[in-house]
Amino acid sequence: MPWQIVLIFLFACISASGQDKKDQAASVPDDVLKIFRASCMKCHNNDGRIMARTKLNFSIWNEYDTDTVAKKASKICEEITEGKMPPKSARESNPELIPTKEQVELICKWSGSFIKPAEGK
Repeated sequence: MPWQIVLIFLFACISASGQDKKDQAASVPDDVLKIFRASCMKCHNNDGRIMARTKLNFSIWNEYDTDTVAKKASKICEEITEGKMPPKSARESNPELIPTKEQVELICKWSGSFIKPAEGK
């Protein structure tokens, strides 16, 4: 009987440990989240444009695993650094959506804090 209790305890610890890693990977600092809310979430959420939300959906960000979060964070940095996001049409009609140089640097610093996923995944 005691071995069953130990087994249940070990399973609970392993499950909780995995969830902690997922929660840590998914968390977005408040200063970065503020930028995402202002510049990205109008399109990149469950109510947003279909193409945008298929590439990145902040409504399900907390469901992404560590590798996915790292890949998406890296892609966010790349896209905003190259001026691809917000898209040209949004930039022209809503210039306030364009992140400042400092905001881009903050997002890229945050995205660089993740362990990079293995190539080819």
